[in-house]
Amino acid sequence: MGLFFAKLMWRILPVLSVLVVLVCSYLVWDVKFRQWRKSGHLKRVSLVALVSLVVCFSVLLLLGYSTQSKIPFGSKIADISAEQQAIKDHKLAIEAEKVATEEKDDQIKDQLEAALDVADSELGVVVIENKVSTIVTKEWFAENQQLSDQLSDDIAREDYTSRFEAIKYYFLR
Repeated sequence: MGLFFAKLMWRILPVLSVLVVLVCSYLVWDVKFRQWRKSGHLKRVSLVALVSLVVCFSVLLLLGYSTQSKIPFGSKIADISAEQQAIKDHKLAIEAEKVATEEKDDQIKDQLEAALDVADSELGVVVIENKVSTIVTKEWFAENQQLSDQLSDDIAREDYTSRFEAIKYYFLR
């Protein structure tokens, strides 16, 4: 938000400078040269000189909006715009990384749910028929533990770990 106001300030500063010069010029012309009002020729000459100076100063200030100008308005605005773009790109990169992490977590969760379904189906065989499972082994648990450790969400990681520990209790007593 600070960059927005800095950019706005560099856009308004030349216009404010022109207005300040106009007001000061009028005050100088009105206060200092009050006696010149009585003579018409000197009044016109001083007014034309003053207006031409103000116009030249105003044109020079407004040319400062160009990025090639020696007056820093345009280059400052370009620098601030570049900084704003860099911040925007950084935010987009963070968002893309977040989306990629969520997609990876979803894939891992799908694999873990499939493994839990396999364990549930094998649990019936182990409990009812009193056999040892050939699918659900120590290696199977180690593999799924590695998958659950790859989750970025702590709560989901702990949930899957506790679910696998409960299943491990039945299969590897």
